[in-house]
Amino acid sequence: MRQLQFVAHGEPSYVIELNTVSEPALGQEDVLISMEAAPLNPSDFLFVRGMYGIRPAFPSPVGAEGAGRVVKIGSKVDLALQGKRVLILPTYEQGTWADQVVAPVRNIVPISDEADPLQLSMIGINPATAYLLLNRYVSLMPGDWIGQTAANSAMGQYIIALAKLAGVKTLNVVRREEATEQVRRWGGDRVVLQGDNLQKDIEEALGGKQLSLVLDTVGGTPVGELAKSLKHGGSIVVYALQGGQFPAISPRDLIYRDLSLHGFWLINWIRNAPRTEIREIYRKLGDLVADGSLFAAVEHVYPLEQFKEAFEQSLKSNRTGKILFKFRDNP
Repeated sequence: MRQLQFVAHGEPSYVIELNTVSEPALGQEDVLISMEAAPLNPSDFLFVRGMYGIRPAFPSPVGAEGAGRVVKIGSKVDLALQGKRVLILPTYEQGTWADQVVAPVRNIVPISDEADPLQLSMIGINPATAYLLLNRYVSLMPGDWIGQTAANSAMGQYIIALAKLAGVKTLNVVRREEATEQVRRWGGDRVVLQGDNLQKDIEEALGGKQLSLVLDTVGGTPVGELAKSLKHGGSIVVYALQGGQFPAISPRDLIYRDLSLHGFWLINWIRNAPRTEIREIYRKLGDLVADGSLFAAVEHVYPLEQFKEAFEQSLKSNRTGKILFKFRDNP
């Protein structure tokens, strides 16, 4: 089986190799999965660069999420899983950028046979994160407003889609003029271009409304400007490190307006949530993909051997969609 591995921390194109490895022995509670698709995510590159919350042993497989079919099962695994399409949970215990993956049964969830495997392969991180961000911190009601930074990202698209299904309105901050129309096409209710007058533009876009929740992935001043339009008792949740800056939120707002600042990491939820809750949420997301309610734009798919081209495209800042590895059809 072929597997992408990295041998040291550094830039992905320099430290990742495509290696042929022997099929590992299957434990009693393991499954062998023939991969269909696996996306490339910013967190994967943070992992490779040594900037993520998990430290690997080298050589390390890479790739957090993906989907495929179970082709072999351990002696203690339910026979009903044989041949099933499954989602691999993004725990970083196994690398998904490989033709085949061995995973413990606790790290897989059966998913729809009816949906596009490319779309299903992407629900492990972004849609699950979006769902939890919208449901864990504030009791959102139809008509409520939320704000988000980097709204033209794949995460932004999922947040917009899930908010719309719940009747929640979105105020979306983007960094490029050409991204504004893209976010509007996705269903964003208001789109604001990040600039010198961001606070004024946010207030005008809201037209007197206030935000109940702010979701941030870039840090710095944009999240602070959004926070000024939060309701008393509103929440800010930081879920990624794209900008590398701490959110610039006034201590006065935190103290006198009773705002709360949270950090969210999906792996903590996977580690601590009941397995029934994890399976229920992923199956719900898979069903939304199957009925067309949930999807992300895909810019390009690559075979595994073109990994350097995939990395180069994925790391561009002006992409129009996700980059994925697509594997040979399953037998």
